Amino acid sequence: MIRFSLPVNLPSPAPLRGFATIALSAYQSAQGPVLRTYRDGRVVIDTGRGHMTGRPLGAAQSTSAIWSPLFVGMI
Repeated sequence: MIRFSLPVNLPSPAPLRGFATIALSAYQSAQGPVLRTYRDGRVVIDTGRGHMTGRPLGAAQSTSAIWSPLFVGMI
């Protein structure tokens, strides 16, 4: 008889981030599970043929708050 030792406490899988749709052009889009998110709002999705990076549809464009204090004093 052959016995294999299996770990009792298996690590839990990473939480799923859901699905996202990104625009490739005005008439084409790609959808897939989100693999990574960036601070500027972009996401990396798995299309089944490879990974694609873009902004998810329906997400607001983020503006940089770093420049706003500089321009306030110039008015």
